[in-house]
Amino acid sequence: MKVNLKRNWHSKLIYSYFPLFLLTISILIFLSFLIVNELSRNETRKADLISTRYIVNTLERSLGDIEMRLLDDIVSSKMYSRFLEEGEGQLSSQFIYDAASGLGRMIDQQGMVQSIYLYRMSDSSIITPRGMVSLNDFEDRAYIEQALKNKLNLGWNQPRSYKERSFDMPTQVISMNKLLPLPWGGEGLLVITVRLYALESQIDTMTDKNLSFLQVKDNKDQLVYSAHQIAPTEGNILNRVQSEKLGLSFESGIQTGHLYSWVSLVSYVWIGIGILTIVGAVACLIYITRRNVKPMQLMMNRIQALQPHVHEEDAAPSVKDELALIDRALEHLIAQTVDYEKQHHENLLIHRRQLLVDLMEGERMDSFRQRLRHLQPLEERFLEPQCAAVLVAEMNGTDLSGHQNIMKMALMNVFKELVQKESKFGAWAEWFGKRRLIVVVVSNEKEGLTRELLTELAKQLHMWIAEHFRIRFTFGIGQTVSGWEEITRSYTSADAGLQHRLTLGQDAIVLSEQLTDQTELYSYKYLQMLADIIREFRLTGDAWRTQLDQMFISFNEDQMNDKDIRMLVQSLIQMLAREFGELSERLQHQFDELVLARVRLQIQEADTLEGIREVLLEWLKEVYRNYVAVNETKSHRAMINELRVYIEEHFGDPDLSLKHLSDRFQISGKYASYLFKEEFDMKFVDFLVKLRVEQACKLLASSDTAIQNIAQQVGYANAISFGRVFKRVMGETPGDYRKRYGKQVE
Repeated sequence: MKVNLKRNWHSKLIYSYFPLFLLTISILIFLSFLIVNELSRNETRKADLISTRYIVNTLERSLGDIEMRLLDDIVSSKMYSRFLEEGEGQLSSQFIYDAASGLGRMIDQQGMVQSIYLYRMSDSSIITPRGMVSLNDFEDRAYIEQALKNKLNLGWNQPRSYKERSFDMPTQVISMNKLLPLPWGGEGLLVITVRLYALESQIDTMTDKNLSFLQVKDNKDQLVYSAHQIAPTEGNILNRVQSEKLGLSFESGIQTGHLYSWVSLVSYVWIGIGILTIVGAVACLIYITRRNVKPMQLMMNRIQALQPHVHEEDAAPSVKDELALIDRALEHLIAQTVDYEKQHHENLLIHRRQLLVDLMEGERMDSFRQRLRHLQPLEERFLEPQCAAVLVAEMNGTDLSGHQNIMKMALMNVFKELVQKESKFGAWAEWFGKRRLIVVVVSNEKEGLTRELLTELAKQLHMWIAEHFRIRFTFGIGQTVSGWEEITRSYTSADAGLQHRLTLGQDAIVLSEQLTDQTELYSYKYLQMLADIIREFRLTGDAWRTQLDQMFISFNEDQMNDKDIRMLVQSLIQMLAREFGELSERLQHQFDELVLARVRLQIQEADTLEGIREVLLEWLKEVYRNYVAVNETKSHRAMINELRVYIEEHFGDPDLSLKHLSDRFQISGKYASYLFKEEFDMKFVDFLVKLRVEQACKLLASSDTAIQNIAQQVGYANAISFGRVFKRVMGETPGDYRKRYGKQVE
């Protein structure tokens, strides 16, 4: 049996290790090929980049030569200078014929050029190899208009469709334009177009369709041309060269099947070394597995000895059951140990927590001491304390989720350790829910837990937890009691202190005796405040905001209970709903049950007094805006027309403002601003500036009036403020504008 066991274990170890060995060898071979392939790809990319750059440089030189030769011919010819200088009707038919013939000869001398023409700015006339034509009758006028708008773009432009006459067949070209006379222009525009087909043919002659590909794209990444009509896949693109002069990008690469063709064979020496390495590794694997058989056999014998009741035929391990038997035995032993420890720990925690819950609620006090001694939540010497007090720590911010039990346990232990730094104190801490941690502090000295000492202890806990865990708590300190029988009273007073978190702050430490319940004394006071807010709302004045702020200040001064604060806020919402909810459809929407439910939920979830005020104020401002709109008595459209006409007639008045309009039309300034935004989609100030600048432009262009006087005519007190506004709107000063457009508008 032992010989058979040894043979079985040896076979299993071989079967276990051999796949890993083969996998490792395969990965090494694969990585070797990856390295070779990457080296090949890098070298190929370099060669392809050199070729692509050569093609791009050749095209740029060709177009550059065309540009320089044609510019030289045009500039050196007095005939074309005369064409730009003379006006309409001043040139003879013979002159026009000679000029057109000259352009035709230039095209004949440059095989790639499709067309050359000159545009005269003075009368929008164009001379082409076919004669002279006006801009309106010229089919390429859209390009000329665009070139005149974008005067900085004087190089080669993107490929486009070109024709001179309506019945001509369109031709794909690239174009360049220059302002004449050089260098700055001002009299005319020279446009040269080159056939895209000529460039494509030149590209085809410089690329080998059997080896590589090249495609040209415009500035919008749209395909312009693909050499030899070859469409490559995205993965084969190796290089991208950008031609700044042409505004085109050239993408190139090697055809599939040629990228790694130079890697034809692997060195036979390395193949031999690889085979010898594999043979040696297999021999080592067999040797190592043979050495591991004996420890496995001893382990199996020990496991079998622990199973005395197993039948003999089951005790003899079979070929398939040895590993499974070891696995089951170890798994069963580990599972039993872990389950026992886990169950014991969980039971202890659950019973301790339940014991503290019963103690805080004053239940099952008859068996309390027996359970206390059994569960030992405190040291033996603190089981019968002389005095005790409850600290309730309420966590601020987001709750700890159920997956953060480790964090909760850590916090609980930290609280206990910090309290027990003083040997005369004992501590018992348990979580009540996700946010509240209860700490019972006990002492064997009758006067050991003074209020100053408990306050200082709470401060230390607060600072240490905030510094190390980035978590903040609000502490409620209950009354100090003489024993376990009165501990419920201490918990109740600590819990009452936490009901004032909104007014005392989230990081407060509250002593129970600091607070007195005066809700009934303040009932009339706050009901009167609510009534005042409703009254100011009804009068559509802004005093309701002041009343609201005063109410929240009073909440803080009177240290109102959190529950009472939320109840008063909800009462204000209900009173507003009864008062204004039925006035119009717009207001009905604001008091819709879904809207009110959302507001109430936000108020309930707000954990600061300022947070509640912001939620309420945001909702009240929306209600107020709709209420004011409903109360406006004048027709909306009529009011808009009156405002527009009045402003157009009086925009030169420097005192014209929203307040002026408010007094003039008996409406609120906010309502006037709202009308402008809704009708003209701009603010009142922007509308007024627009009118003033438009009038100023007319005066600057059509008269010699001083800028200071123009500023006063359009409503500005001085030329400085007028010049600042004018430059912001028009992009230039009034003086520059007059230089450019002066005396052009009659």
